[in-house]
Amino acid sequence: MTDEIVKRIEATLEEPDDRIAAELPGLLNEIDGQTEELLLEHPALFARITQRMDAVDIGSFATEHPETVEQFQSMLWTGMGLLVQASPDVRESITEDITVNFEATDAPMTGHLEVREEEQTIDGGTELLENPDITITGSADELVGLITGTVDPIQGFMQQKYEMDGSIQKGTRLASTMGQLTKLLPS
Repeated sequence: MTDEIVKRIEATLEEPDDRIAAELPGLLNEIDGQTEELLLEHPALFARITQRMDAVDIGSFATEHPETVEQFQSMLWTGMGLLVQASPDVRESITEDITVNFEATDAPMTGHLEVREEEQTIDGGTELLENPDITITGSADELVGLITGTVDPIQGFMQQKYEMDGSIQKGTRLASTMGQLTKLLPS
């Protein structure tokens, strides 16, 4: 990972929200294939990118830039996977397999999450799984917020910010694990 790319990412993160949305596709193209290296060498950038994405209207962005949203999700899952690897507490909280599909109601954005007990891993992707334990539907902003920790999963469900179909018990366990995970995001 070159220092030039890191400096461009940092400069872009200082831009107003509309400029971030305009520049993000090019930046994600540049780091494609180097995401793990970037996140390992510059972990605070991962947190800054996810925090700044919270300011972007994800639904509109996903509609205008579907390929970029897939790249963002890939970066998000790579970062979350690395955080799990680095945290014995999070790995120990993984006590069962859980599969989840995410479907945005306001944009062409889907994805999945797989929690694997034996491997003590969390992984995800942009495609949908067959027969998931849980399906979560809601706005793209709410779904990304669930993953990054800006939306409390229990409060969001109670306030009907998203819908969940599937095992409430598995949903509660997943919320606990994801809560621990998002607390590890570097600040």
